[in-house]
Amino acid sequence: MALLDVDDLRVTFRTPRGELQAVKGVSFQVEPGRCLGIVGESGSGKSQTMLGLLGLLPENGVVSGSALFEGQELIGMPRRTLDRLRGDRISLVFQDSITGLTPHMRIGDQLAEMLQVHRGLKRKDALDNARSMLDVVRISEPERRLRQYPHELSGGMRQRVMIAMALLCKPLLLIADEPTTALDVTVQATIIQQFAKLKQHAQTAIILITHDLGVVAGVCDEVAVMYSGRIVEHGPAADLFAAPAHPYTRGLLACTPRIDRPMDGPLPTIPGTPPPISQSFSGCAFAPRCAHADDACATTRPHVRRQGTLSAACLKVPL
Repeated sequence: MALLDVDDLRVTFRTPRGELQAVKGVSFQVEPGRCLGIVGESGSGKSQTMLGLLGLLPENGVVSGSALFEGQELIGMPRRTLDRLRGDRISLVFQDSITGLTPHMRIGDQLAEMLQVHRGLKRKDALDNARSMLDVVRISEPERRLRQYPHELSGGMRQRVMIAMALLCKPLLLIADEPTTALDVTVQATIIQQFAKLKQHAQTAIILITHDLGVVAGVCDEVAVMYSGRIVEHGPAADLFAAPAHPYTRGLLACTPRIDRPMDGPLPTIPGTPPPISQSFSGCAFAPRCAHADDACATTRPHVRRQGTLSAACLKVPL
């Protein structure tokens, strides 16, 4: 049975210009010991999907649909009940390390608080666990870092502190939003290895939101590609990388630098830019940027079609 089962999740923001829909009916499942990668350009709705199902939207945000975690409905769950889940059985690594940490609290206090609140540890034991976790994420001089404030650390160090914080309680579900963006390649490899160990030994389910398709290839079992608030392709990572069905997925993969590609040629790009969430479409949202689009793509909204093990929302995928 899936640890997390999301069905028709929608996120809408009430603004002076009217309602803006950022997430438009997203559905997926994550099983214990499996990793789902969610990829797509900025503004595709990846982060808002996770914030919506965890009850972390701003006051003008409205979420609907269903998100079952261990059979419990997260959408509409009382704040106190959510607080017992978040940070304990569900952990989230925020994308922005500046706002993800409390600026007036020392690093040690923030890490120890997780174990004191969710595990009932005494402060000394909590700090010992925090120090060990800083070693795991390869932060030098952990004893000194525990006494420092977030502004005294580099962006990469703050990112690793947030990863350490998310791992402290050994969560059943880890949601990591761009966890390796500010890290150098050697530390990235360490973090990815840690995620792989969590999957294999602790049976932790992981949702990895990232732009880095190399990271996705290294750790993810399944991939969901988002565009304009919808999942446009979903399937096993190996199959999606080998033979993507959706033109947008093919475009993303073509834009990824490869060592086996000629160095003197231009890097392929996807023309245009992602549409703003205020823009509505009667047809396919990717049609204005798609080289294969025709008149039907501009007027007919594509439903999900199967191509082997992959599901893609594209009229060009054969039924």
